[in-house]
This record gives sequence, structure tokens and C-alpha cells, in this order.
Amino acid sequence: MFYQTHTPITIKQYDIFQCIGKGNFGDVYKAKCLTNAQDVAIKVVNLDESNEDVKAFTQEIQFLSRLRNPYITSYIETFVKDFNMFIVMEYCGGGSCSDLLRYAKKLPEDIVALIIRDVLKGLVYLHNEKKVHRDIKSANILLTEYGEVKLADFGVSGEITLTMKKRNTFVGTPFWMAPEVITRGKSSDEGGYNEKADIWSTGITTIELVTGSPPLAQYDPMKILFDIPKKRPPVLVGINFSDNIKDFVKYCLIKDPKARPRAKDLLHHQFVSRLTGRNSSVKAMLVKMIRDKNMQSLATGKVKKPKYPLERFVDSDSEEQSSAKVQWDFETFKSEFLRRRSSTTNKEVYKRYGDNYSSLQVSASSPLSPISPESAVGVKPGQLLFYCVEQVYHRGRTEATQRTVEQLLVNLLEYEHELPGLCEAIVEELSHVL
Repeated sequence: MFYQTHTPITIKQYDIFQCIGKGNFGDVYKAKCLTNAQDVAIKVVNLDESNEDVKAFTQEIQFLSRLRNPYITSYIETFVKDFNMFIVMEYCGGGSCSDLLRYAKKLPEDIVALIIRDVLKGLVYLHNEKKVHRDIKSANILLTEYGEVKLADFGVSGEITLTMKKRNTFVGTPFWMAPEVITRGKSSDEGGYNEKADIWSTGITTIELVTGSPPLAQYDPMKILFDIPKKRPPVLVGINFSDNIKDFVKYCLIKDPKARPRAKDLLHHQFVSRLTGRNSSVKAMLVKMIRDKNMQSLATGKVKKPKYPLERFVDSDSEEQSSAKVQWDFETFKSEFLRRRSSTTNKEVYKRYGDNYSSLQVSASSPLSPISPESAVGVKPGQLLFYCVEQVYHRGRTEATQRTVEQLLVNLLEYEHELPGLCEAIVEELSHVL
């Protein structure tokens, strides 16, 4: 059952801005809550097009709703509209540690110590709650603009029961994955794995932050799945790294999980405990780096492209949209054309996709009305292709011509469904030629 609040929640309560990243199951957007002006992050999951079981989403929400800790991203609320689930979370304006790595290439050892120390504090809380993250890596460590460190993206997180029954599922990201997770404890008498898998991933993340990439990153992920359980644990070598960080990594990457230390034990390791008395100065360095990274991002104007267009998440029945100029809807086009004719090809296409559009209210009997050039103002690049082809349809003088153009539209709609963004790419290439 989804998390509920007393007041019904709708997408109209949020002003959604640009895409800021992608989680395990969907795109993540920056947004502002219109009721309290608070910046939030909204993960948008298209349940209709996701290959994941809906139970996985509900488990993540139930998991997040119970977490209350300054080193864990705060869960706010969840609501569903049509086939889209909106998971509203605390917004972290510093981005992820992965973003910071792309900017700085590698991080100074003191900053890594500060980040890992706070990761360990978050893990102490999770493990005390009998929970395990299972996907610790730089991309899942978020930063605020003030240098606060928070664990995020619990899409693959699991809960260990109070009897400490071990997990026996294959999840995580290969480069950061503990050996016992890969083998799923098949060689262990107890079977499965426990929260010690997070400690291994923390050691790999430490190497990633200080060098710029995890060990074995140059190899195919599927290949290393076979290598990690067989090879010796990675080590951090080189005169550029202190003995403290090398020793810390060594303890995190003990192959036997029983001998691997707990998160609360590692907080006493010299690598992170030495920050006592220097916390403010190191955090100031981190804040400056975050600020410089954010300024560079603004200067370059680079934005992350979502898997699904933002327009899909806007209420189609809002008063603002109904009074605006024509907004082309690929799905409405598709339903209209698939229902207009009874050709064998159209029947086959509708047979494949019809169930997804059966709820759309489309007049199948009335012919499409010609569209004025004025109504095409503001049409987006990908939608422009459909506008142009439809104009050709209306110019057809014979039924055979219209049927041919209609088939072209059906094909375009089918291709756009399979490869979202294809039509936009075609228009962009045409604009370069013209």
C-alpha cells in the first residue's frame, strides 16, 4: 500500500524543472512544492513501460518511509497519476559524488575521508535498523550545497529480519558488488549475505573516489562477475595515498564477510577519525568544490536528458493546457490512426499496442480536421514531424494517397513507441541540412 497523506496529492502541487538524474527505476527531476516553496527531487516512474514488478516500487516506498536519519535522503510522499508514480524526496543541490567525480576527476583524500565517514554513519543507522542498502557507490551518495552527505537510491535495498536471516537475491552493481553477493552464499553454510556486503561496497567506493573509478572498471561488467569471487581483493597502491586510506580499504575488502568489520567499528579507524578538529576546514573545501562544479554546469548549460519526455507528466486536463495552442500527443495520434482504417497492417499494429490505449477517448469515426499553420506554433521538434506528415495526408487528392500517408504515420508512431526520441532526431538532422 502506498504512503498516504490526509490531503490528496496531485502533480499540480509541484512545479517541475529539469531532469537532474536517473535512479534505478526512473528519471529524477528537480521541482518546487507550491505550498511551501521547498525544493524537492521527484523520481518519476512509468509503471506501464517499466519491466520491473510494481511490488519493487511499493517495497522501496515502504522502505524509505520508515527511514529517519540525517545521513539518509528524506522521503516526503508518493502519488500516482495514470501510469506514472511520483516519489517525492529531499532535494540535494550538490548532486551526487559521481557528478563531483566527473568534474574533479578524483577527490582529495581528506574530502574522501569526510564523505566515507558520513556514509559509515548512515550505514550504522541502516544496519541498526536491520536493513541493508546493497548498492553503495558514488552515484548513490548525494551531497547538499552545504557539504552534507546522504545515502540515496534504495531501489534495490532489502530488509534483514530481526533474526538476521540473510538475503539470497542477486542485486547491486557489478564493480561494487561483494563476492558473497555474486555467489549468493552458495559456498556458505548459512547461505546468502548480510549487511557486511555494504562494507565491501564502501571500500570499493573509497577507491573510486580517490582514484576516479572503481577497480576493474576497464573490463566488461559481466566478465568481472566471474573474477571478483575468484581473485584477491583489490588494494590501493601508490605513493600518492596515505597508509591510513590503504589500511582502511584493506579492512573493508576482507573477503570473508565474518572477518569484515562493522560500520560502527570502521568509524574508529584512523582514516576517518583523524578528521576530529578538522571537520570544518575539510567541509569548507568540499563546499567550494561543489559550488565550482555547479557553476561550471550552469556555464556549460548541459542538462541531463530523461528517458521519458517531461510533457508526459503534465496534467493533460489542466485549464492552462486546454486553453493553449495545440499540443501534439503522440499517443492520441496513434490511437486515432490505428482505429481509422481496417487494413491488415493497422490491425497488427493495434493488436500489439491497442491495450495500452484502450482508455483514450478518441472519435474513431470523424475524419481528422485540417490544421492551420497558426496552431503549429510552439510545436516541439519531434512533434513537428507528425504535423508535417498529417498536412500531407490532408493534401492527398485520392483515397489511395491518403491511405499511403496514413500508413506512414502508423509506422512512424510504431517506431517512436519503440525508440522514443527518434522523430525528434530526424527533425534535428533535417534542420542541419536545410
